Amino acid sequence: MTISDPLDLEKTLTGAHVCHLRGSRAILAHRQLLQDFAATTGQHTAMHGLQFKLEHDFARHKTPHLICIVSGHDVSAPLSLPALLGCVLLFEHRLASCNTGLFATGDNTGLGTVIAPSELRAQVAALASCAALRTGRMVLTCFRNPSPNLTRMVFPSGQQGLRAVQVREVQDQLRLYPTYDLTLDTLGKRTRTHLRYYRKRLQSETGCVFVPDAASHIPPSQLASLNNSSLEPVRQRAFDLQFHAAAELPGGYVCGLRASNGRWLCLAGGWRQGRTSLIQWQMNSAGFRKFSLSTAFRAFLIAHEISLGTTQLCFQGGTSHSISHAFRQEYAVDLMLRRPGPLLSLLVRLIPYLAEQDPALANRGNFLVDALRNRHLHWTPLSYPAAASRTHSYP
Repeated sequence: MTISDPLDLEKTLTGAHVCHLRGSRAILAHRQLLQDFAATTGQHTAMHGLQFKLEHDFARHKTPHLICIVSGHDVSAPLSLPALLGCVLLFEHRLASCNTGLFATGDNTGLGTVIAPSELRAQVAALASCAALRTGRMVLTCFRNPSPNLTRMVFPSGQQGLRAVQVREVQDQLRLYPTYDLTLDTLGKRTRTHLRYYRKRLQSETGCVFVPDAASHIPPSQLASLNNSSLEPVRQRAFDLQFHAAAELPGGYVCGLRASNGRWLCLAGGWRQGRTSLIQWQMNSAGFRKFSLSTAFRAFLIAHEISLGTTQLCFQGGTSHSISHAFRQEYAVDLMLRRPGPLLSLLVRLIPYLAEQDPALANRGNFLVDALRNRHLHWTPLSYPAAASRTHSYP
């Protein structure tokens, strides 16, 4: 779908309705449809980690919502690929068993929140956010944009509330070329040297091999010991979830490096769709710092993905490794909507102050707090006078 004319955009969305799915079971019932739809929008693998997102510790005290923008006015019709224009995955914070009306993205990189064609993505985010705001108090929707310049957003007539928008740079995607050497030529000289050196050294001293189907060699009884012996152990429930979500679902995989003595040096899991591969998580074994396992593993991984015909390798959340200097530059957009009122106004002013007093506050997986800590957010009304709305004044 390609829509370049603003009037065509409004015409397409005017004849649409909202389908609101609540809870993990209702959302997962449409898992295959969502994966297929993501492929049509060019957002490969964006919906492959759905079960992981819905069952992760991050989501334990939240209610998931999938808000779909669907063409036509027949609200009773089942969701279908031809009718789906876009969808937005949000999580509503709960206090005990009560929903709070505070909605937030589950992914601050913008990869897995708004699924829609690039020319519709901002508009789908706006409509879905307004749908959430009708029953909520505040909504944060993060989506990926190919440039820092946003397409215009039209909000429903009469929608009450305030909005703020901020754009962030993100880098998490590496383009892969037909051969390993061609791909390495796009990296910095020092990065190329390290990838080749640590791969060769690790092979020489441990006799390791790359195992593309590592999950088939690891019985469930070994998961606890693998986690406990890793460089950074996590809660066992979280480790089991990330392993099984990648190993047992269609499109998923767990690969790894295994030494000649049988010990697993590295494990990583993710999903593939089309020519895109997404690494969701990686585990390194403790006791091998001098070998730079992360660097060696990336060298093996890149070579393997190229052999499969992969052209884009994504690292969920990015990486601090120097390989990131060759990542493609994209942008994440934070669209924030809130109801007017003194309590929410106080919250918006208070969070930047609290974040300064306690820097860890913004590093606890609360993306709403992370977005609101910016003191320079500019809030404007959602509703405009009729004459102004016809001039299409958007952020």
